[in-house]
Amino acid sequence: MKMVSLIALLVFATGAQAAPIASKAPAPQPTGNDLPPLPASAPAAQPQAQAGNNAAPGATAAATPAADAANNADAILDNAENAAGAGSDVATVHTYSLKELGAESALTMRGSAPLQGLQFGIPADQLVTSARLVVSGAMSPNLQPDNSAVTITLNEQYIGTLRPDPSHPAFGPLSFDVNPIFFVSGNRLNFSFAAGSKGCTDPSNGLQWASVSEHSQLQITTIPLPPRRQLARLPQPFFDKTVRQKVVIPFVLAQTFDPEVLKASGIIASWFGQQTDYRGVNFPVFSTIPQTGNAIVVGVADELPSALGRPSISGPTLMEVANPSDPNGTLLLVTGRDRDEVITASKGVGFGSSALPVASRMDVAPIDVAPRAANDAPSFIPTTRPVRLGELVPVSALQGEGYTPGVLSVPFRVSPDLYTWRDRPYKLNVRFRAPDGPILDVARSHLDVGINNTYLQSYSLREQSSAVDQLLRRVGVGTQNAGVEQHTLTIPPWMVFGQDQLQFYFDAAPLTEPGCRPGPSLIHMSVDPDSTIDLSNSYHITRMPNLAYMASAGYPFTTYADLSRSAVVLPDHPNGTVVSAYLDLMGFMGATTWYPVSGVDIVSADHVSDVADRNLIVLSTLSNSGEVSSLLANSAYQISDGRLHMGLRSTLSGVWNIFQDPMSVLSNTHPTEVETALTGGVGAMVEAESPLASGRTVLALLSGDGQGLDNLVQILGQRKNQAKVQGDLVLAHGDDLTSYRSSPLYTVGTLPMWLMPDWYMHNHPIRVVVVGLFGCLLVVAVLVRALFRHAMYRRRQLQEERQKS
Repeated sequence: MKMVSLIALLVFATGAQAAPIASKAPAPQPTGNDLPPLPASAPAAQPQAQAGNNAAPGATAAATPAADAANNADAILDNAENAAGAGSDVATVHTYSLKELGAESALTMRGSAPLQGLQFGIPADQLVTSARLVVSGAMSPNLQPDNSAVTITLNEQYIGTLRPDPSHPAFGPLSFDVNPIFFVSGNRLNFSFAAGSKGCTDPSNGLQWASVSEHSQLQITTIPLPPRRQLARLPQPFFDKTVRQKVVIPFVLAQTFDPEVLKASGIIASWFGQQTDYRGVNFPVFSTIPQTGNAIVVGVADELPSALGRPSISGPTLMEVANPSDPNGTLLLVTGRDRDEVITASKGVGFGSSALPVASRMDVAPIDVAPRAANDAPSFIPTTRPVRLGELVPVSALQGEGYTPGVLSVPFRVSPDLYTWRDRPYKLNVRFRAPDGPILDVARSHLDVGINNTYLQSYSLREQSSAVDQLLRRVGVGTQNAGVEQHTLTIPPWMVFGQDQLQFYFDAAPLTEPGCRPGPSLIHMSVDPDSTIDLSNSYHITRMPNLAYMASAGYPFTTYADLSRSAVVLPDHPNGTVVSAYLDLMGFMGATTWYPVSGVDIVSADHVSDVADRNLIVLSTLSNSGEVSSLLANSAYQISDGRLHMGLRSTLSGVWNIFQDPMSVLSNTHPTEVETALTGGVGAMVEAESPLASGRTVLALLSGDGQGLDNLVQILGQRKNQAKVQGDLVLAHGDDLTSYRSSPLYTVGTLPMWLMPDWYMHNHPIRVVVVGLFGCLLVVAVLVRALFRHAMYRRRQLQEERQKS
């Protein structure tokens, strides 16, 4: 049957017209949108693009045949070779709306913003055999059909054209067959708008527009390719970086979860978290090998599932083998003769992935990992020097086309415990380029700068040059970067937290001239990659508890990227749900720091004293919470009888909290009585100072069932929920989050001695009043003593004068 399918595919490929091979699109940049996978990457035979027969009245569709097949003989040969090894002859049809691909709303194009597009990925283990794009939307009735159109392309390859029908503005659904050879691992679907109307063409004319509905669909048919089991391909096939989606990677562990195997599994999980980054990752745990698909098996060789047999092991080993129940599935074995060798093997993935061989097996040599310094996580930008924006994103992410090219975003991470003297702001040096010459209306054209969706400043795209600058430029001694505008603005410290985004929005207006002289239809503007953000005036100190820091940057545990000052406390006999939550949390830490958690220790509740000087993460169900309830002694909450409730608080303790943090009176997280059994998928996240060491933190993730525990970890990686995670207690039921603040405050971090008075008085008016009164009393005491001494001196003088007289 496979041979029949292969012959049919080859005949179809040679009979179809081939198109030029699309160049590989750049990997998509994080935008905060989780995109689903499109399961294909290798090109196949090409059907000709055409309009659907059942199109609704409205815009008309046009298509052209592809280029000559002779130019693409090599591409067709590659497709045939891929198809010859296809792992299955069963095709799968996947249908995705543009909204599922990341379009939050309709893709609207105007003269000032003529280009709209979407990025999506194709897994490398799938082969596209056919594809179809079904679009619907509307076009302005003011457009002329003869010289107005929306051109659709995939990776710069033509798919079809939409033309307006003034009598029927709405159009669709219109169907276009997409040549499968156009698909690559990272794809860009573009809609390009060209407008024409009666009279002059004005890009800023709001009556000229076209819109493609977010409910338009992309349909792709794929077949799987045979697996390539090569360690050098990791993280494939478990995760493909071109696919922007949340990833699920099963782990297979023995029923007895001992600390060494869990530490090795945590290193692997954090490495995969580093690879998936903003997409998120979930690690379900099994004791047996799944019937289908891929999985990671971690454990001592003698304890591996019997279905794998007994592989010959002579030391720490990494190995990829076929899933015994699914020849298309791949198992990554991380194993050794004992538990120490299993940890060494896991480090071979976490720290030696760049040296993995193009083979299915590797014996791992011992790896020495240097200790990390505080706040040096690879994902955190340095706070010791100005950082170029070109270090944070590719240059292409700082460039835009059109008069209003949309928001150019620069994401960055930083430790959230930054503090500056008297709230001194940070500096952002912005350099940008806009077209020279009489193209833009300078009075109406500007660049808006913001951070985390908050407006900061606007700048004209072209500042008026002074007479001196113009004279120097004419004689050839003017500034060399005359086309670059440069400005320095300030960022208030409270606008910067763990995960941040700088945002640049160009809004250019075309220059209107009499006589309808046409200007350029497309212009280019960019933010210079040499622009810098400078956080070097900050120090690391903050008040805790504050769960917002945990949600945004894993703080305080990620202060050391390898979590060497942290430990995870698990029940004596954790079940698969608790272990899965632990692995998910390690994946979150790896995604936050971009570094494996090689320094974390795993202990049970009765061995907490061994890690008393560390920050502690407690994962437990309420049925096992009796062992860890003492770790919440410094919080306002207690666990008893399988329930979480507010501990007994005296009136004086509440008054003292006001003196500690008077701003908490204005906070939305007031001390509130809490009483819950945490059942039905409800989970609780509690943070407090460790009772074992001053300045250390205990974070407890608790739930009455596994569903609530898993949900707690998942919300940490969801940007939409991060703003809701605050205070010292968060109750979570799905996406419904409630925050509380009741526990005493404590300080984490250090400052130079000269800054300590500022820190001690910062936002504490009671302390300022007390110190002011004390200062007044001190001054009065000094003056009284000085006046008294002066009076005594005068008295002695008078007595001496009387005696002489």
